[in-house]
Amino acid sequence: MSQHVLQPLLAPKSMAILTGEDDNDPLMLALLNNLFNTNEARSSCAISLVGIKPSVDFPCPIFTKLTELPATPDLAVMVGEYTQTSIEELIIDCGKAGIGSLLMLSWAEKTASELLPLLREHNVRLLGPNSFGICRPRQGVFAWLGLTQPLTGRLALMSQSGTVASALVDWANWQGIGFSQVVAMGTPIDVMPSQVLDYLSTDFESQAILMYLQKIGQPTRFLSSLRATGRSKPVAVVTEHAVGADERVLDAALSRTGAVRGRRLNDLIAAASVMTNARRVKDGSLLIIGNGAGPSEMAAQRAMELGIDLLHPSGELATTLENTMAGRGGIGPVTTVWASSATDLYIKLAADVLQSPDCGAVLLTLSPTALIDIDSLYSLVTKLHKEQKKLVMVCLLGGGNMTNMRIRINEAGIPTFRTPETAIEGFQFLVQFQRNQLLAKQSPDSHAFRFKIDVSEATGQLNHLIEHNNAIANAEHLRDIFELFHIPLISRRQSSQLLSAPIHLRIFQDPVFGPAIGLSLEGAQQHKQAEAVALPPLNTVLAKDLIQRAFPCEESFELESLLRNLSTMVCELPEIQHMELADVRLHDSGSVFAEISANLTKSQGLRRYEHLAIQPYPRQWVSDKTLKNDEIATIRPILPRDSGILADFVRNLSEETRYFRFISNISELTPRMLNSLSHIDYDREMALLAVLKRDDKDLIIGTARYIDNFDDKSCEFAVVLGDEFQGLGLASFLMRQLFQVAIDKGFKVMKGIVLAENKRMIDFCKHLGFTIVRDPDDFGQVIATVKLESLTL
Repeated sequence: MSQHVLQPLLAPKSMAILTGEDDNDPLMLALLNNLFNTNEARSSCAISLVGIKPSVDFPCPIFTKLTELPATPDLAVMVGEYTQTSIEELIIDCGKAGIGSLLMLSWAEKTASELLPLLREHNVRLLGPNSFGICRPRQGVFAWLGLTQPLTGRLALMSQSGTVASALVDWANWQGIGFSQVVAMGTPIDVMPSQVLDYLSTDFESQAILMYLQKIGQPTRFLSSLRATGRSKPVAVVTEHAVGADERVLDAALSRTGAVRGRRLNDLIAAASVMTNARRVKDGSLLIIGNGAGPSEMAAQRAMELGIDLLHPSGELATTLENTMAGRGGIGPVTTVWASSATDLYIKLAADVLQSPDCGAVLLTLSPTALIDIDSLYSLVTKLHKEQKKLVMVCLLGGGNMTNMRIRINEAGIPTFRTPETAIEGFQFLVQFQRNQLLAKQSPDSHAFRFKIDVSEATGQLNHLIEHNNAIANAEHLRDIFELFHIPLISRRQSSQLLSAPIHLRIFQDPVFGPAIGLSLEGAQQHKQAEAVALPPLNTVLAKDLIQRAFPCEESFELESLLRNLSTMVCELPEIQHMELADVRLHDSGSVFAEISANLTKSQGLRRYEHLAIQPYPRQWVSDKTLKNDEIATIRPILPRDSGILADFVRNLSEETRYFRFISNISELTPRMLNSLSHIDYDREMALLAVLKRDDKDLIIGTARYIDNFDDKSCEFAVVLGDEFQGLGLASFLMRQLFQVAIDKGFKVMKGIVLAENKRMIDFCKHLGFTIVRDPDDFGQVIATVKLESLTL
């Protein structure tokens, strides 16, 4: 259970190559050349051939059938052409041989509905068909069809296009950027992008992720996986033609995950240069320093196009820079140094400006000249990087020695670029990444529970309208429903309003991500670029962000409230397919005037919030439990803001309780562990807290949580109580609540690892219906398993 279900597929320690029926098949020979042209591959990953003997000799054993293999490999790779054997027969053969992972580089005219039942029956996971392959450079695994083998590094690349992956790896080698993992997916039938993301999110070797997507699969699961990944590592996404979604909706969706979207492959290149190295961008503007006007002006032009604020030195800072420059160039947002100046002048100027609170980052753009001392530049810029905390970026134009220097500086942890435009795009990536990280930390509510809104009454009214041929409704039809959601409508415009101009709001259905909310000035909604878009649910932070994108200079608490309430309507009423609120005016009385039209449809058979791409905070799982000592504990899902009280809870556990819970001797949670445990995505995991109110402060007294095992059926649980609160009936209640959440999410099985010496926990699990078996991989542990569908709750 400690190994991710996709590890044998993406990081295999042994492989069987299915060579097909043609001994000269070009795909097969290309793959084998990649596998055996690297000494690392031969020494770290055992390879066997199964099928026809290739026309070229390779140093590995060959067998005629999978069942003849002396040991079961982690991965089977189908690369040769098969005419006499079907893909179904190969899947059955893998199952019989105990091989749980199949990488398919060949093409197959098969659909998911044809293959998935067979894959599940034989416990085989399939990557492909039409995959370009996988690479795990540190392990020496190069099972792919790319021309260039990736260098070892900290970036993971997932691409649904093999040619895009190959081109990016080739470029990265030239730039000196290495990879932890390369996955060229092909046409996904079984293993989806979200599942590869799940693996990469837990992969210690992968510190940042680049993605090129053509399709995303199930949007809720994809966004959930992306959000969970983006909590701990930067993610850059380039998509093809917005993957069928509205461009603005896709941007809004990705921003809620913490990932940053690019629109060109060049954006991935810019992101790759900063993702594993760059520091956080501090408050303040960017200053460009160069040894000539041309490249620096190109950087400034790109900054202007992207809306990046450049620093205009003035006052004391300008004087300091002028003194340092000593007549050898000009001071400004683009500070240009004479090309005949020595290398240390650029570094001294950068050091001066980085001392100013008005400066957040510096970009050095240097062209090769006889006056640039390459070795001196390296030592000076790395010294500058170590001595201060702000961001330093370097753009070295040209090839030759400059190429080698780019690699050296990049390896020293300083973002390094080949062109001025790419450098600016890399900086913009960091700015956008920080904004999206803030949005990703939000866990907005639908507010229906908090304000005790009678959703069933609103649903009944909508269904009544639909049944009486009013599927197209207006303000009079919907007035009572708006009142239920705390939006008081009036039928006449009032002379004064709170906003500077009437606005336009709309709810619309995106073909990929479902319901979205658009905000614009009245009359401007026809121009898509004038409308800002967000995905529900919204809270105050997200509503403010939407307003700022639509009206940069506008602030309105009343509009924020309207957006939150409208978001709650969208969350709770999937019957609303489309709604226009035209000529919207907000008044001092709290009332709202709007010309409203809505398209309604019956919505039956959906689980609550199933129509949403982003799930609200699951307030439906909030409950109270009276303990045996008569205190009342609130049981609720965890929130990001609970990290502080969670840290106190773990710190105050006894050494034995901490050891039994974490199976290690820790005294407290690290910041990374706290972030991971408190900032969760409710679609893939759940953490229930038992909280008491003492001295007007929340006190955690117990937690129970599960996390998806990513095998489409099971999750792994953990439960722990504060030492003084054991024996009060809380643990059983927490676990039964956790069972209900897991069943609602569709899990069939719940498992957990328990230390064999923890007799009390083993007895507790047996009491709840778990079966206990010895862990075959560690006799010091047992595995507790329960079939959720068999439980009586």
